[in-house]
Amino acid sequence: MNVIETYGLEKSYGGKRAVDHFDMHVAKGDIYGFVGLNGAGKSTVMKMLAGLSKPTGGDIRLFGEDADGEAIRRMGVLIEAPGLYGGMTAYDNMMLKALCLGLVDPKRKVDELLGFVGLGGVGKKKTKQFSMGMKQRLGLGLALLGDPDLLLLDEPLNGLDPEGARGIRELIVRLNGERGITVVISSHVLEQLGRMATRYGVIRNGRMVRELTAAEVDQECSDCLQLSAADPTRSLALLQEHFPQARFQVMPDNSIRVFGIADAAVIGSALNDAGIAVQGLYAHRRDLEEFFVGLMGDEYRG
Repeated sequence: MNVIETYGLEKSYGGKRAVDHFDMHVAKGDIYGFVGLNGAGKSTVMKMLAGLSKPTGGDIRLFGEDADGEAIRRMGVLIEAPGLYGGMTAYDNMMLKALCLGLVDPKRKVDELLGFVGLGGVGKKKTKQFSMGMKQRLGLGLALLGDPDLLLLDEPLNGLDPEGARGIRELIVRLNGERGITVVISSHVLEQLGRMATRYGVIRNGRMVRELTAAEVDQECSDCLQLSAADPTRSLALLQEHFPQARFQVMPDNSIRVFGIADAAVIGSALNDAGIAVQGLYAHRRDLEEFFVGLMGDEYRG
């Protein structure tokens, strides 16, 4: 079952379309990595899913139903920075929200969640004195009040050092594995995202470019042979004819990537026999960043 489905979702500001015919599918149990450049529309989509912004057009379905108040109440949200009262302790911030939600036995729930996110021992320390990592942990704890079935986390790793990012990542994996919570997480920290996401969605200029599983990403990033030849068009046609079981990808510089053949000598021999000069042939593996850069747009490098 999909816990999130959007169809033709749109959002315009002052005549400019920030989200454009956006289709998204998040299955129950996913850790869904939501990837895109700054300004691509990630936060706008998250706000519409959370009911914080009204779509200009299109439809949102949550848990197989219309995105009404009942469905939204099954969701925990951490978008941008957590809203904390700096002069209050972590416990008081949590208790204030627990009371607003009308939770039964709020003290027990707050104590449990503070322990779960690793803030059980901070005592009377005011949140304005917290590190960025501690604030993100508290934001995650606040999002978990009400026992949500779905978490929306917008850039929860922003500004964290590697240790802090790893701590948040481990908490997300535990929430998914131990509590069965479906998680949608947007992040630019692709290395950390690659360690937890089970599916991905890539947004570019307000549109969904592609949705794919972690296994499909691994396959796309698998080892290949990188070939540069004197006549790329003829080389590609010849290789496709000789090796129909292989997969080929032509790069912007007219080099050819060959998937499914590990022996470079076989490729080189076929081209040499046809009188095509081989200028370069070597093993290559794309990393996660290189793969997503290609989907998001090369301006990501800047």
